[in-house]
Amino acid sequence: MRVSLATVDDLERLLGRNVDDEDQSLAQLEQASALVRAYARRTWVDDDGELADVPDDIPGVVIDIVSRSIANLDGAVSETLGPYSRSFGNDASQRLYLTSANKMVIRAAIGTTTNGIGTLSTSRGSLETPSAIIDSDEFSDEPYTGS
Repeated sequence: MRVSLATVDDLERLLGRNVDDEDQSLAQLEQASALVRAYARRTWVDDDGELADVPDDIPGVVIDIVSRSIANLDGAVSETLGPYSRSFGNDASQRLYLTSANKMVIRAAIGTTTNGIGTLSTSRGSLETPSAIIDSDEFSDEPYTGS
């Protein structure tokens, strides 16, 4: 597996506490990094296998993905306790997933602002269109009789 785009220290700083299992946290960081790399279509790894030119916002996306997973260890989509309930969204069952906000941050970090959908002009320039103006001298005022 490639080196993680964020560290366990980064994760602990966001959580405000030490992680319970550093190896499991690192494995989740590596998996989240793989998701980010796949979406961005970039590795940010040099020929020596070291991180290179990682945009500043990318580690934050990786940490966000993992922190959601830690907050929802069972992959629950929703939970109810008495009259109270909360929903994590349909993607929560996957545990590690990119939100639309994560995707927006990744696109901005790599300099892409679109989803790959755009407009392709098919015009070949100006067309020679005949004039629609009719010279009235060519026609008579007599009604058409069909002959």
